Amino acid sequence: MKKMFMIFLTLLSVIVPIKVNAKSLSFGGYYCDPKQDLGDGTFYMTCHIVATSDYEINHVEGKLILTNVTLESINTHDDWVSNNGLSSNVSFTADSGHIGNFTIADLVFTGDLSDEYCEASFMPDIADYEEPSEPDNFVCMIVDDVYYGENGTVVSEEEYYEQCCNYTCTIIDDKYYFDSNGNSVTYEEFVEDCSNTVIDGPDEPDEPIENPQTGVNYGYILLPIGIISIIAIIKIAKKNTKIYKI
Repeated sequence: MKKMFMIFLTLLSVIVPIKVNAKSLSFGGYYCDPKQDLGDGTFYMTCHIVATSDYEINHVEGKLILTNVTLESINTHDDWVSNNGLSSNVSFTADSGHIGNFTIADLVFTGDLSDEYCEASFMPDIADYEEPSEPDNFVCMIVDDVYYGENGTVVSEEEYYEQCCNYTCTIIDDKYYFDSNGNSVTYEEFVEDCSNTVIDGPDEPDEPIENPQTGVNYGYILLPIGIISIIAIIKIAKKNTKIYKI
């Protein structure tokens, strides 16, 4: 039974061809290095996914058939990226197309030295070339709590409202104030510009614009002014009385 593992490694060198439109691709270069004793009754072993292709590929998927071994890590080569973590359903993509003979990834497995039979084979399912997708262009969108402005660049929440929402004389979340031109302004500027306009905020009824809270209580100012006015009227009345008094 101990020879079965060596026989398995020999079988791994058999070419596994994939033919697409008369083009050829093989993973016959898939091979595993000898087991390395870790000194505690276990071992690690590195296997290599190597492809030979006469056409460009940047996308490879396949299955790992594992017996008495555990996939511990995947190290990719060049611009290849592993997409499925340590799953036995492996997926690799690259930004550029690869042609000729090239290594995609090194897979590290661990196992128990006492097991007579171990298997770590790779069965390819897909090997092709995918046109690179255009980068996402988020214009005036909120994606994963990130705000994108009118040029598709990341902006602040306030800039997003200003560039994309066309709010005029509007208060948003009690912290952003937009004037009659849709510009974000201070509360004082907002009140001055929109004093004859009702608030047109989203999801809330229109309401008159209140006086800004500047720390000055206008109610207390009006009272003395009224008193002064009354005193002035009384004085005028007395003066007039003196003029017409007989």
